[in-house]
Amino acid sequence: MITAGNTEMIERDLVFVGGGHSHALVLRMLAMKPIAGVRLTLVSDTLLTPYSGMLPGYLAGHYSVEETHLDLPRLCQAAQVRFIHARVTGIDLERKQLQLADQPPLSYDRVSINTGSTPNLAVPGAREFAIGVKPISQLTHLWQDLLDQRGPGTRPHWAVIGGGPAGIEVVLAIAARFAQEGRPLELSLVQSGTTLLPAYGAAVQRAVAAALKRYGIHWVTNFRVAEVTADRLTATDGQTLAMDKSLWCTPAAAPSWPGLAGLAVDDQGFIAVNAYLQSTSNPEVFACGDVAAMVASPRPKAGVFAVRSAPFLLKNLRAVFAQQKLRPLGLQRDFLSLISLGDQRAVGQRNGIGFSGRWVWRWKDSIDRKFMALFGSGLPGQNMTMTEPMHCAGCGSKVGPGLLAETLQNLPLYPRAELAADLTQAEDAAVALRIADQPAWQSLDGFRAFTDDLYRLGVVATHHAINDLYAMGIAPTSAQVWANLAFSHPRLLKRDFTRLMTGISQTLIHHETTLIGGHSSEGQETHVALVVNGAGSGRWPKSGLQHGDWLLLNKPLGSGILLAAGQQNIASTAARTDLWQHLLASNRDFFIALQDHPVHAATDVTGFGLVGHLLEMVRQTDCTVVLDSAAVPLMVDALALSEQGVQSSLWPQLQPLLLDCRVGSVSAALLACLLDPQTNGGLLIAVPAPTGALLIEWAGVHKIGTVETAGGPGDKKIAII
Repeated sequence: MITAGNTEMIERDLVFVGGGHSHALVLRMLAMKPIAGVRLTLVSDTLLTPYSGMLPGYLAGHYSVEETHLDLPRLCQAAQVRFIHARVTGIDLERKQLQLADQPPLSYDRVSINTGSTPNLAVPGAREFAIGVKPISQLTHLWQDLLDQRGPGTRPHWAVIGGGPAGIEVVLAIAARFAQEGRPLELSLVQSGTTLLPAYGAAVQRAVAAALKRYGIHWVTNFRVAEVTADRLTATDGQTLAMDKSLWCTPAAAPSWPGLAGLAVDDQGFIAVNAYLQSTSNPEVFACGDVAAMVASPRPKAGVFAVRSAPFLLKNLRAVFAQQKLRPLGLQRDFLSLISLGDQRAVGQRNGIGFSGRWVWRWKDSIDRKFMALFGSGLPGQNMTMTEPMHCAGCGSKVGPGLLAETLQNLPLYPRAELAADLTQAEDAAVALRIADQPAWQSLDGFRAFTDDLYRLGVVATHHAINDLYAMGIAPTSAQVWANLAFSHPRLLKRDFTRLMTGISQTLIHHETTLIGGHSSEGQETHVALVVNGAGSGRWPKSGLQHGDWLLLNKPLGSGILLAAGQQNIASTAARTDLWQHLLASNRDFFIALQDHPVHAATDVTGFGLVGHLLEMVRQTDCTVVLDSAAVPLMVDALALSEQGVQSSLWPQLQPLLLDCRVGSVSAALLACLLDPQTNGGLLIAVPAPTGALLIEWAGVHKIGTVETAGGPGDKKIAII
């Protein structure tokens, strides 16, 4: 996440759409030398973007996902670039706004598009039954599923459609993978022409033909597919080919939204750009990679041109903001072409000269690894040591319970008979006033920003604040907002405020809650808080535990650990994905489901962690709680990261809570998870056992403990087993 700095002069937005090779290199270069006065943003619908040069090696099993994919959030964090995880669906050229799926529009002053291409599945049946190799991220996502579908003892028949370099690399990689694992597979390479790689010389053609023969791959020529079914390909001349799966490596199609928005496109729908990689119709728009078509000097859609375009794109983006002369792209027409042959062999051609062998694969492997190293330890700032302690955002940024209690118990208060006067025993929400003896409840919650996506921040903060009312069985009715936005130019401030407030207002509508006002300010960092109001008797006290109750929790723990890992740039993609799935999830459906059931006690799990909030529930009762640590749900990688010592910065203030617990043979790492401060955590409820048995049928609800009779005055209030 970008931290506040000297942003007085930053007043324009440059937005990169897509994390292709060109953009990845440009962002890396910008990390070393930013554009003065310009804020950078990357919008991508994927967190990982595959490097096309290593895709065949990944399919063949030579490389792992981590070795072949660029981590876009990590790159953005190193480059001080905002990252918006969203899919672009359109562009408003007049308003200079990108339309995003399930998010408000994102404004730009200049935009660069590097989204690649989409699978060309126009052949009847292809969309239903075929698998497109592009976008490559789609194939890497499906590859493991394809491997898992192989039944023991079966011999499936897969057809790879397209006889170009991509199709040859894919079919040979698949063959090598299956051969290495000793699994039977019949493979066909299907092409519409009759010549193998007609643009290459005889040496390359011979080497590829020998590789196809070595793996027993059927080479099907003069077969132009006209229809695809689940088990058959039909050609335009009536030929048929029985198969179980078809993978399409034919030339990909352009995305539809640029042309629909009015951008000039070529005959195939790709964005038409001039020699400066600038849209021929809209100079505020740049495009590169597969999504672009250089109308004056066409080039093949090859990764090598995307990589070599990056320096020219960066220079022209700098020039356009500085109102300087742009520099035309200078790319040679001939280039080194290396084709993997499945096993650790490859064939290549340069200046009409072909060569092949294991040494060619080692050469290609070296080139590919050097490229990927640019985005690993070679990223700027990756080897820097922290000079200040890390401070978490979200609920991890809150004050610890000890300091809070010591301060609140000594505050002078003006007494009112109808209002609670003991702040140290406060519920999740408090009675703010009474109207005709009907209490009106109010709660306030908020935190420092933990993401640059202010729309998402607004969504999470709103869910989080409303949970305080849900935890008391109260439906929210209205809310006010306090937003403190990081200092920026008024043009950018307006854009940020709009995205933040849109996230808040849309989420309030989801909770059937009315926004009635608020306050805004500017400061060094972005903070957001909501006052939420509701009316009713408040049916669920925090300390209403009864003997024999089941303790239920509807969300996993780990958000504090994962946010800390994200701040340290060590969270995996799977962990970040799982984190956001739960951060954006509402507790409303569970709250509504509980209306028809008896709930003896409830709270929401937030800044004091599960143990801290459970202690709040049990301290004023004659009960003890047995907490089954093995039954507590955890987010992806939360325990593994805790074992590595990753903790929220609030954790040291929460650790003393364990003094009130009797701890069994539970690892220190798991105990840290039980103390982890949660942002938009779940509802923790105590219900009668029969009710609990019904509720655990609800998706995501877990029984994590039971309520028992206290053993004696000195007994610990919680037993963690």
